[in-house]
Amino acid sequence: MINKEFIAQQKKAIEKQIKVLEGDAKNPKYEDVGSTNEDSALEFEEFENKVALGREAKTELVDLKRALKKIDEGKYGICEKCSEEIEHGRLKAFPASRFCSTHAK
Repeated sequence: MINKEFIAQQKKAIEKQIKVLEGDAKNPKYEDVGSTNEDSALEFEEFENKVALGREAKTELVDLKRALKKIDEGKYGICEKCSEEIEHGRLKAFPASRFCSTHAK
């Protein structure tokens, strides 16, 4: 059973994750161009990796903010598919889980 203490711990963990991700989600800027084509290609590849990570962070931010809203509404930890409680271990590993392990697939 999900109790108030567990939810308070999850809320704190989610808020901490949001702070970290908000820094990671900033759009990277591609400003330097290498002096050779090889340098430019390597720098551009690095830039593309940063952009991809930024997109992932933004997606995770949306999910975490949704989880905070559910906490405020008293709906946190309930599977959106079957309306049963999501397992504690799953919520600890993935605080923004929307589905129980059965319906996460």
